[in-house]
Amino acid sequence: MNSIAGSSPTTRLLLIGASIVVVMAGMRAFADTLNAFFLAALIAMLCAPIQSWLRRRGWSQGASLALVLGLIILVGVLLIAFVGVSTNQVIRKLPDYEERFQELETSTWAQLDAFGLSEQTLQAVESINLQSVFPFASAVLRGTLDSLGNILLIFLMLFYMLMDAPNIPRRLKRVMGEDSPWLARANLFFYSVQRYMILKTVFGVVIAAIQTVVMLLMGVDFAVQWGVLAVITNYIPNVGFVLGLIPPVVVTLLEKGPLMAVILIVLYSVINNIIENFVAPRFLGEELGISALFIFLSLIFWTWVLGAAGALLAVPLTLLIKIMLLDGEDSAKGLVALISDGTGEPAKV
Repeated sequence: MNSIAGSSPTTRLLLIGASIVVVMAGMRAFADTLNAFFLAALIAMLCAPIQSWLRRRGWSQGASLALVLGLIILVGVLLIAFVGVSTNQVIRKLPDYEERFQELETSTWAQLDAFGLSEQTLQAVESINLQSVFPFASAVLRGTLDSLGNILLIFLMLFYMLMDAPNIPRRLKRVMGEDSPWLARANLFFYSVQRYMILKTVFGVVIAAIQTVVMLLMGVDFAVQWGVLAVITNYIPNVGFVLGLIPPVVVTLLEKGPLMAVILIVLYSVINNIIENFVAPRFLGEELGISALFIFLSLIFWTWVLGAAGALLAVPLTLLIKIMLLDGEDSAKGLVALISDGTGEPAKV
């Protein structure tokens, strides 16, 4: 340890870089298990306050645990049923959409012919290798099936985490001490993640509700389903809005034409930008203390490390590293200032 501490800055930097590479390689190798653990931990952190509230109301540990797990199972079953019914409804409409797509394609080629652009467009389309789409679609499907296969593992981890949750604070105090800065950082991390997820849920529901009303007024097919999709994709920072926008725009394009699709894009963007850029930052910015650019970079990084689940876990994992490892360390003040939202100060409860 002393030899490392007394080494040159370049040597220390190389050692730190090598350690990070080894850790990241290990995380990628065990991504499936880590995803299950992190997702279970995230759900447990969100449900632990409910369990504590029930305990304060006189519920036993077993009864409070059973109720919380029952609520989780109920929400999961309802969501799966909703997705199943919605998927079946969309499949039934596919023949109609296919016919409208052909009509749209015919009219588009006619307009390109009128402007003398059909030849160039045809060459551009032919240059696209559609076969590359199939490996991508296969990877997405395989990732989805793997996630479904991990549900049992996630639930088992969640069960034991919630069962042991009341004992964790006491154990941490015994190991670290009442006045340990690490204990204070852990409390701050739990608080920050809980508040972030709650606020993201609230703002996501508000945005999705307004967008659903707009789609219902415009007569867009499956408006409620797209609203639920918007709530889910809202948890993915930066790009979640785009992911939730694509399906309703495609349906609107096929159902009502290009003009209505453009109008939907404009309305969607206005609603999202007003809430995300003017309302939400007043609540989320102070809690995260992380710049929007670094959140986007962390999204790319954690998705690369953990796969699709990394997009959902990007902000909590970044908060974990920032609060537990960087905040409060004199040697990391420069890095904290670089990734922060401008103040460079640690978040405070």
